[in-house]
Amino acid sequence: MNTPAERIAYAISKCGKKASVLAIESNLSAARISQLAQGDGSLKAENLFLFARATGFSAQWLAEGIGDKYDAGALEEGHVLIPQFTAKAGAGPGHTNHHIEDLGGLMFRRDWLTRMGLKEKNLKVIYSTGMSMFPTIADDDVLLIDEGQREPLNGRIYAIQRPDGDISIKRLVHTLTNGWIIRSDNEDKRAYPDESATDTSIGHLLIIGRAVWHAGAL
Repeated sequence: MNTPAERIAYAISKCGKKASVLAIESNLSAARISQLAQGDGSLKAENLFLFARATGFSAQWLAEGIGDKYDAGALEEGHVLIPQFTAKAGAGPGHTNHHIEDLGGLMFRRDWLTRMGLKEKNLKVIYSTGMSMFPTIADDDVLLIDEGQREPLNGRIYAIQRPDGDISIKRLVHTLTNGWIIRSDNEDKRAYPDESATDTSIGHLLIIGRAVWHAGAL
């Protein structure tokens, strides 16, 4: 069982409950439960905890395949599950296709999100790829993106959707001449050149959200 879809289907087959009962307890339709039982698709974060409690399986195991699969208390009230996607945000010369599939999610403490001023509904987890933002962000680092913060601020890092649909991670720097630099943190500017933008063009930039947290290897 290597995917969330396979684990969800397994949980349905082992819990002993009818689809109609699981649907009510998971806030899903009976038809959706039937699809999930066939390994078709995954659960949104807001449904995952309810589904885990209904089936007696661990939400963390269902989403990530780790921990005790029968520990239904793995996702406590003090934690929230932030949706995680397969799409990677390019932090290098080659970007990735903007194909997004819900993978489940990563858990964060609710009180930490509150201290950070972050709203659960605005948050997404995504992986970076490439080294243009090194040493700040390395290849395959995990990023927490706040889609509620789309206004460009000087020195902040954003996930940006390019005209071709690809996503890149860049720092936006406001210059003294009322322009902007779309900056790569990597000092090798031959491999990772910065881009210039006017105040007008920066307003047309499709900012997905601001990177508010990241995790990577030490």
